[in-house]
Amino acid sequence: MARSDRLKNPKPAGGASRETVDFVLAAFNAGNALLSLLSGLLASVLILYSGYVLYDSFSTEYGAYSSSWDLLRYKPEIVNEEPSEGAETLAAINRDYRAWLTVYETTIDYPVVQGEDDLYYASHDIYGNSSLTGAIYLAAGNSGDLSDSYNLIYGHHMDNGAMFGSLDRFRDGEYFRNHQTGLLVAGKKIYDLTLFAVVNTDAYENQIYTVGNRAAEVKAFLTGDRSGDAGLGTKVLVYDEAVARSAAKIIALSTCADAATNGRLVVLARMTERVFETPAPDPVRLTVRYVTEDGRHVFPTQVFVYQVGDSYYVVPPVLPGYTASVTIFRGTITEDMSVVVRYVPVDYTLTVHYVFLNGMEAAKTWTGTLHVGDAYDVRSPEVKGYIPVTQRVRGTNPGRDESYTVIYIPEDADIEKLTRLEDFDIPLGLGRTFMHQGVCVE
Repeated sequence: MARSDRLKNPKPAGGASRETVDFVLAAFNAGNALLSLLSGLLASVLILYSGYVLYDSFSTEYGAYSSSWDLLRYKPEIVNEEPSEGAETLAAINRDYRAWLTVYETTIDYPVVQGEDDLYYASHDIYGNSSLTGAIYLAAGNSGDLSDSYNLIYGHHMDNGAMFGSLDRFRDGEYFRNHQTGLLVAGKKIYDLTLFAVVNTDAYENQIYTVGNRAAEVKAFLTGDRSGDAGLGTKVLVYDEAVARSAAKIIALSTCADAATNGRLVVLARMTERVFETPAPDPVRLTVRYVTEDGRHVFPTQVFVYQVGDSYYVVPPVLPGYTASVTIFRGTITEDMSVVVRYVPVDYTLTVHYVFLNGMEAAKTWTGTLHVGDAYDVRSPEVKGYIPVTQRVRGTNPGRDESYTVIYIPEDADIEKLTRLEDFDIPLGLGRTFMHQGVCVE
């Protein structure tokens, strides 16, 4: 072979063919491409994972705020000094719901639940779903209606200030004094909160973490000898003596402290129940007027004062000679009422008999109808040969039937001698008998 041909087609060293070299080069290029692909995939996975971690961290921290839970729509409103809840309440969603806690001008504005132990709601939200942020929850040992004198509420310490993360700010005395009030709504009860202490303590400090009716013991612990404190000890960072002195009922808010694993930060507040006197409902009146048929008042008008729903029972007074249109009226009053009792006069009969000494009728009996108080003047009729003992029967009806007897005697009789009823042969039952002028006997 000529030298020039060997230069154009050189043989590989070691005697390898060109096909072998091409194969090795192709394999190398393919491996390089695969490595680049794997590197790209790994980078993509790392980017996606980093994004997820960032999203999850943001979601967890942001989700710790009650507003992101969309829970504020369940927050009780105070209407006319009473808690007012909508048709859909947290109590209907979660039977563990106990109250709503608010510390004014802070991020603490959360529902409070209570589990069977103090672990469940450390890892579950208000809906019972697993959650790193947990929920704000009342100690399992407390009464669910917060009737204990010392109540304890737990919440996670979130770095972004959510849940009980903002309690850190109360370490500063000035911040404490400017954010010292809050509100706790438990059922139909409203408690005004006034913060009085900020404490660093140990998670195993029984004086702080034993709940029940022991508010006085807790205050004594905070101001007394604490040389026997558990673990890390208890340090009072801020204390308002005036508020503490009047704190008969206390609520403590507990969260983790950054300094130590068992470190706890506790903020204590006085609970003052709002007591409102329910205004008495406007009274209703029952007015009773007593009149005759012509509108004349016969008794003073009476006004009885009741409350709506009261029963009433009224007996009109008796007016001699009259019949009341209503003898008794009763019922349940719902509004102002006015009743008119009308008195109708009773008809009374006036009867005048005219008889002789022997009891025989001398003239036709006179009858008339009278009402109580009516005056009457009945003239005795003339009978030939006889004179009546009285010329007129006069008087005023006393409110009953009346009957009189007028005796006729001969014109020539000596009337002065007729002085005894036994002298007359008068039948019984004729009523009052006129014996002579001006004298009338039964």
